[in-house]
Amino acid sequence: MDEREVLARLARLAEPAVLATIVSAKGSTPRKTGARMLIGRGGVIAGTVGGGCGEGEVIEAAQGLFAGGPPTTVRVDLTDDFTSWSPAVCGGIMNVFIERANPELFDRAVRLPPAGAEVEIHYRRPGRATEVYRQAVLESSPRAVVTFQPHAPIDPPITVAGSAILEPGAPVIWFTFPGAWHDIGLFHLADGTFTGLYANILTPVEFLSPRAWSTTDLCLDLWAPRNRPPRLLDEADLAEAVAAGLVGKDVAARARQEAAALLEGFAAGSWPPEPVREWSLARAREACC
Repeated sequence: MDEREVLARLARLAEPAVLATIVSAKGSTPRKTGARMLIGRGGVIAGTVGGGCGEGEVIEAAQGLFAGGPPTTVRVDLTDDFTSWSPAVCGGIMNVFIERANPELFDRAVRLPPAGAEVEIHYRRPGRATEVYRQAVLESSPRAVVTFQPHAPIDPPITVAGSAILEPGAPVIWFTFPGAWHDIGLFHLADGTFTGLYANILTPVEFLSPRAWSTTDLCLDLWAPRNRPPRLLDEADLAEAVAAGLVGKDVAARARQEAAALLEGFAAGSWPPEPVREWSLARAREACC
């Protein structure tokens, strides 16, 4: 009921509001990943992330967004509140993402795939037929949709400078960021050895339904080997696609801008973003299987 009420109020907003979404939960928590709460200047409009002091922290943080602050993640640690008599205090830790609410956010919220579902990804590459991949959704929120591919359907392996970075049948954890011009994959060898981080520069994902989305690869990629800085790949491929009329010059410029921003973010320590740092192969396998 809380979830339906939040979406219903989000669809007909008549006042400034902030949407709070639990993006990860560890241990015993009153609400689980995906739970939402809509907050107005005067307090909760609809929904809950668990009540108690933890929810109060989220409501307080939301006031900063009404003052023009950026979207942020609030860490709610319930393990310290041993003196509370609230049944909402369970002894776990939640990360709650807060952002200003708007009509576009409602459309995105109803189309995001739910955790536990299988999503169908329609992946286009310039000059090639659309490929369809199916992946398990591990976590779904406005900041990132985390999916798992237990066995990469590739042959031969993907290599960089003669070394395999993703082998046939190896696991991949993917991170899709709503509205962003890139995704991120955590690559492994077939035996589960982590090799590094791979980012595809692509058009922002179009969520067709809660079970399907589509995007177009823009040729450029970033490869960051484990414990080493990233390198830009496939610049020649993008230039060829532009020359062949498969990618427009404006879109190509946006792709190069995105790649440059990621490289700058890595140098500044702000990229990859927090959701990527939270996941490992062991956690993905536990969540999926």
